[in-house]
Amino acid sequence: MSLASTAPGLLSETAGYRRAAAIFGEAGTVDAYLRFEIALARAQGDLGVIPAEAAGAIAKACRLDALDMDTLRARAARVGYPVVPLVTMLAELAGEHGEWVHYGATTQDVMDTAQVLQIRDALGPALDQAAALEPALADLAERHRETPMAGRSKLQHAVPMSFGYKVALWLDQVHRCRLALAGALDSASVLQFGGAIGTLSSLPQSGLEVRRRLAAALDLAEPDISWHVSRDRMAALTSAVATMLAALGKMALDIAHMMSTEVGELREPAAEGRGASSTMPQKRNPVMCEAIVEAARSVQGASGVVLDAMLQEHERGLGHGYRERAVICDAILSLSGAISLARELIAGLEVDTASMLRNLERTNGLIYSETTMMRLAERFGRLKAHAILHDVARQVCSGEIGFDEALAAAIGGSTPVASVDAARRMETEQAMISSVLSRACPR
Repeated sequence: MSLASTAPGLLSETAGYRRAAAIFGEAGTVDAYLRFEIALARAQGDLGVIPAEAAGAIAKACRLDALDMDTLRARAARVGYPVVPLVTMLAELAGEHGEWVHYGATTQDVMDTAQVLQIRDALGPALDQAAALEPALADLAERHRETPMAGRSKLQHAVPMSFGYKVALWLDQVHRCRLALAGALDSASVLQFGGAIGTLSSLPQSGLEVRRRLAAALDLAEPDISWHVSRDRMAALTSAVATMLAALGKMALDIAHMMSTEVGELREPAAEGRGASSTMPQKRNPVMCEAIVEAARSVQGASGVVLDAMLQEHERGLGHGYRERAVICDAILSLSGAISLARELIAGLEVDTASMLRNLERTNGLIYSETTMMRLAERFGRLKAHAILHDVARQVCSGEIGFDEALAAAIGGSTPVASVDAARRMETEQAMISSVLSRACPR
């Protein structure tokens, strides 16, 4: 794991993060540029826009191992962008056919399309990992659909629920966010090829047919109009990435709270030394949850950056390109790492059902107040029933009296104990669990 201040900690050690980092790294980026130039040359060669032999020579020149990366870095620093020196280098490598490299294209065509190719290459596996997380959540929800625990509102005991219901809620949100992200990725997988200002003015006769063939070669959608300054697809995609991360973060935050000493209902998968403290040997910190939560919080501003990139001047704006690319890459890196951690977390999550039951009973019956109030409402009306239970709760919290005894004194007689009606009370949540499972993970 990198010890640099800028390193994302535990995320950087996951397979998902490393895979995405390679795609967005220097070699992966230049490789995406080369894929564009190869496909462009072949499309133009097939149409006779450039000589067919030139297309072959250009494709042969477009090899990562043929490039002088040190020279390319130095030249890119002088120009301000990498594509101009890359095209010059490719032209040199292509020899007499070098004049046909990058024919009719502009720098942003290459960089935008390369960005799309990289995003697709990185998010495809991440979406597969997210899809694989869902059956694990479904199995956990099914196993614990009747495991009783305390439902919490504002960190306080509210009413009883099942752990399976909580897991189904995680699953529902993760599933919907994954579908939304897949849709956003599909919408953003669009070729950019428009030349200087997007009008294909350099290829007035063949531009649209070159664009069609180029899109097909790269397996990208062909746009109706060039999108140099139309960044809405990127904005929607970034928002979908951040939302997917937030769904994972909500799940991790719940688990981290349920791992706290006072609660003790869940534990992260055990591993030698994981979560250890440098001074407190007894601690088992929720480090996996913490990494996922930090990843979710780190990308919350990404959508704003890419939304700002939609506000561009005329047909080519300035001051947006590198910011947009950086936040999108960082967001996808964070998501890729977080999904890897989430899969490991859920696969090995330790559930302490005995602790859940102890916590359910620790308020001496007060957690059944809502159910009791609804029963009393039939006799006294809801407002009076609420007032009665509020006073009963105050007495029980003081430790002076138990719930059943205080309630009997308040109403002048006994009422059926709400806790024995657990099966009936859980009918609605069971129906909701079944609904989520049938939609997200149909058997």
